[in-house]
Amino acid sequence: MIKIWCNLFCSALLLSVPLPLLAADVSVDADTMLGISQRDISGGKKESLLPATQFLGVDIDKLADGNLSLHTYGWGRFDLADKSYNRDQGDGSLTYGYLQYRFKVANANLRAGRTFIHEGIVNEQIDGLSARTDLPAGFGLSAFGGAVVHGKHLSGESSDGKGSTITGGRASYRYGGMLELGISGLYEANAPKLTTYANGNHRLAGIDLWLTSHKMITLMGHSSYNPETKSVAEHTYLLTVTPFQQLIVSGEFNEYHSKSYYNSAALFTSQHMLAYNPAERSRSIGSSASYQLTKTVELVADYKHYSRQLGSADRYGAETRFSLTRPSYQSDSIRCGFSYHYLRAGQGFATTPDTSASYHELRGYLLHDTKRYFTSLDAIGYFLKSKSAWEGTASLGYHLTPSLALSGDISYGRNPEFSDESKGLLRLTYNTTFDSKGGEK
Repeated sequence: MIKIWCNLFCSALLLSVPLPLLAADVSVDADTMLGISQRDISGGKKESLLPATQFLGVDIDKLADGNLSLHTYGWGRFDLADKSYNRDQGDGSLTYGYLQYRFKVANANLRAGRTFIHEGIVNEQIDGLSARTDLPAGFGLSAFGGAVVHGKHLSGESSDGKGSTITGGRASYRYGGMLELGISGLYEANAPKLTTYANGNHRLAGIDLWLTSHKMITLMGHSSYNPETKSVAEHTYLLTVTPFQQLIVSGEFNEYHSKSYYNSAALFTSQHMLAYNPAERSRSIGSSASYQLTKTVELVADYKHYSRQLGSADRYGAETRFSLTRPSYQSDSIRCGFSYHYLRAGQGFATTPDTSASYHELRGYLLHDTKRYFTSLDAIGYFLKSKSAWEGTASLGYHLTPSLALSGDISYGRNPEFSDESKGLLRLTYNTTFDSKGGEK
């Protein structure tokens, strides 16, 4: 805990350094939040929650020769009343913190520190090094390596299920603005063996694709393979077609093989085996269409079919969106929308006391933004055969200065877990950028 707060303090300390001495552009993104809520737990006691949370991000550009930059972001929370999460009175984390150097040739860059890796099939958080560069003839190469970022120990386990080190990379080929193909992989070593279904090492390899034969048609997606289980882990692809400017049609395909996709993951601990079948394969196929009826009205319809070994389900519905924003009045806009969706679930598709997991979903929202204040209303409800869950939220904010805004939310709802739940949130947001002379941009 002390280490977490030290990380946040070091980030805050950067703000006290005279900006001209940094000879750089400094951007600050800070959110201070105070949550206020009271809830009656069904069959339990009434709780009062007052979590105070600070988010802080600092970006410093044009360091050294102008190509070096520093990027940090983290958060910390302390409960002023009942504990709001697990058994901890406070918590926090350094989300990322790294130095980046951008080379003047080959679109190359080098990062060192805590960073997120998004390369092909790889989506990881590491403490280490990453680098990428373009190569001649449309080829590209990236690589990363370092220590795994650990979280809290899992319930009933002596670890968080993650290993000690992780390495990987991606090789790609791009042809003009029409095609990009990638091959990527990762290897995480010494991951603890949580159950008989989870191997100690986490390995994945795969391909990714981006293709646009015409500016009206775009296909993107990826497939991954798990060498540990010798089986496909995932397929996910999205096709987007724009026949004309007002109409966008898309289709998607997703398939997951649980044992290969979640291998060595927290879902396969002894606490979760009843909810996840390692031999299961799940699939979803869907489509959506968005049509701009007028400059202020947009119609959206979507459909998705889910299939599991336990059963299948279909979700479909529509939404109407209204926008009164005009180019000459960007500082004064009104947006609202209404949607209805229905999930028709087959027997056994989801774990529920009801004979069916089917439900109706209704939502409505209203947003009003001006140069000085902003406000919103949002209501959503889920209605099953024998029970329901719903919540309404109202928000109001005011720009104290162009860089500083004060806002608050209040909400009330009911659901099967909380027979009565009231929540409030106060938020102070500060966003600004200083130039090398110390003045605000």
